[in-house]
Amino acid sequence: MKKILLASAALIAMSAAAEAADVVMTPPSEPYVAPQVIPQTFSWTGFYLGGTAGYDWATVDPYVNGVNTGSEDLNGGKLGGFAGYNYQFSNNIVLGAEGELDYAWNEQKFYPGGVEYKIGSDWEGSIRARLGYAFDNALLYATGGWAIANGYVDGAGTDQNEAFNGWTAGVGLDYAFSKNVFGGLEYRYTDFGKKDFDNGLEGKDFTSNRVMARVGYKF
Repeated sequence: MKKILLASAALIAMSAAAEAADVVMTPPSEPYVAPQVIPQTFSWTGFYLGGTAGYDWATVDPYVNGVNTGSEDLNGGKLGGFAGYNYQFSNNIVLGAEGELDYAWNEQKFYPGGVEYKIGSDWEGSIRARLGYAFDNALLYATGGWAIANGYVDGAGTDQNEAFNGWTAGVGLDYAFSKNVFGGLEYRYTDFGKKDFDNGLEGKDFTSNRVMARVGYKF
């Protein structure tokens, strides 16, 4: 009888242990869910126009009858306008084109052989491609293309304007403050090349470093 009771107790204990094991069984792990990518809320696609203002550090090498009179600084302010179009792809790459027209205040006097000359440029423009990446409301871009400047010389019987043609390249950052209004900052280097004037005058190595603030409206 004693053996039967011991066997029954052992059987009951084993059953209880098995039931306890079922109760504390580790639940299956939840399926993996990839984090959601929040889509950008602003698009740079569209036409735009605006105004720009800043400062230009320019230099030119005047030559008189083949003799270099020394490099002259043509530093001064700039004020102008721009217009363009951007297209933003699904991967946030932005491709665009932009045209710009500026007025520069950068006249300088120089005195080769004791004779006074005035040299400078006034109207400048460019047509450029733009390639950038959009971080929602911010657009970081590079730009480059063709540039033109109206250069002039006045002195010693010469009063002449000539168009300097060259290239320009730079980088910039635009930021959209609202659906339509944006502002930005841009740096560009420009090489306008050289040009011959009358009476043995030449303008060579006409280069420019400019920093411009810009405000625009996107349609």
